[in-house]
Amino acid sequence: MVCEILSTHQIKLAEKAACTGKTNSFTLMQRAGKAVADEIISRYSKQAVLVLCGPGNNGGDGFIVAATLKKKNWSVTVACAVDPHDLQGDVSRAAELWKDDIISFEDLELPDGESAGLIIDAVFGTGLSRPIEGEIYETLLSLRRTECPIIALDVPSGMNADTGECQNCTPQAEVTITFAWKKPGHLLLPGRQASGEVVVVDIGIPEDVLPPIGPFMLENSSHLSWAKEDFDKPVYTHKYDHGHLVVLGGRMMTGAASLASNAALRMGAGLVTVVAPLDTSILYQIQNPCLLVEPIVELARFKDHIKDPRRNVVLLGCGAGLDNVGILKKIIFDSAQFMPQKICVLDADALSVFEGDTKVLMSTLGPHCILTPHEGEFARLFPDLKGSKPERAFAAAKRSRSVIVLKGADTVIASPDSRLVINANGSGWLSTAGTGDVLAGMIAGLAARGLLDPFDVACAAVWMHSRASEMAGPGMISSDLAGYIPSVWKELMTPVEDDGEDMA
Repeated sequence: MVCEILSTHQIKLAEKAACTGKTNSFTLMQRAGKAVADEIISRYSKQAVLVLCGPGNNGGDGFIVAATLKKKNWSVTVACAVDPHDLQGDVSRAAELWKDDIISFEDLELPDGESAGLIIDAVFGTGLSRPIEGEIYETLLSLRRTECPIIALDVPSGMNADTGECQNCTPQAEVTITFAWKKPGHLLLPGRQASGEVVVVDIGIPEDVLPPIGPFMLENSSHLSWAKEDFDKPVYTHKYDHGHLVVLGGRMMTGAASLASNAALRMGAGLVTVVAPLDTSILYQIQNPCLLVEPIVELARFKDHIKDPRRNVVLLGCGAGLDNVGILKKIIFDSAQFMPQKICVLDADALSVFEGDTKVLMSTLGPHCILTPHEGEFARLFPDLKGSKPERAFAAAKRSRSVIVLKGADTVIASPDSRLVINANGSGWLSTAGTGDVLAGMIAGLAARGLLDPFDVACAAVWMHSRASEMAGPGMISSDLAGYIPSVWKELMTPVEDDGEDMA
């Protein structure tokens, strides 16, 4: 259960459930402080450490870190945001363990330079719900200018653990050490960037407290259930065993549908047919001889090209164009309502075409549909939805009764049955034209194989798309991505070898 992401409310429930017998809230605080100290000792050479403590439980963790490091003969200085005499409860007990001087933020001089030591940010944790002001604000703002490595406890101070939103003074951590489970803000921007490397440490909360607290968001990874599928193609199968994807090709932006189609083939679709206007169909044939291309004279008759029951997935929108809105809408309605049902992947222009006119679309969609909007397209379809990225994606999935892939550097995948995944791998080189078309093709191509349900298809394809970008590296452009899909497949399908340790 390494992939669960707990909200601030859920982590409070988990901590409360763990407080039984000899375990209480102060026990958890002590475990947290010791775990952080152990992590710091394992990562850094012995050096000066400044611990900045706040008035809440995060500050209590900081006091225990300071006391633990001091016992290990580290040079430790502690500063507190409030008068130590005003501390209460577990934080007060933790401060008593320090047994040394405590500097006020007002009298504090922050060290600077990489050789000046470490700074531990234990000012505010997941419970902060107000703007930071005054001396604390100025101190944290100063942290943004220091070159000293900063280690944040649980979250960088001022970061909203549920949304990833950061205040102006939120410092940039080199490492964030969080407890038991990641929080959504560790994966959502800009919190993911502010957190630096996120390390999860065990503080003894048993996993059996989780079931009554769920459902949970999950971090997308090859540890999720989708990765347990056998993606290989048995030797006795033929192309029709692996699905037949139909892609609508545009008249002007032919590259978009070509990128998507190539990616779909790399994902293992048995056949990919591009249905394109008569005057441009030759361009698709030239770009990839592996594609089937069917010229179409009357776009309104697109559904004639998906009548074959073996044609099980339709991809619409990649470079489709908005020059004939009525016809594009008809193609989408015909495909989404076709019986027997086809999986429909709607991307780009197939989403933007419904701006200001979504009511009929929402009644047409269903669990067999996968929508892949970026933030701009999402706003055109769901202008009234507000809140964090997961909240908006979840609400859109419920309204549309479809899988939503809300794209970005922190892509969120949501299903109408309440499953939600946040993706956190990938390369910044994905921010170039055409990569969204590749992703749409990867989703559609994997869906054609019929191995996974639409939600798991989206999760797998998003992760593989990001992994391919990591393999491609700097200088990558969208046409490079499909060439790395075989390497991603090989990585996923290669069994993990035994580390050779004696298991007796």
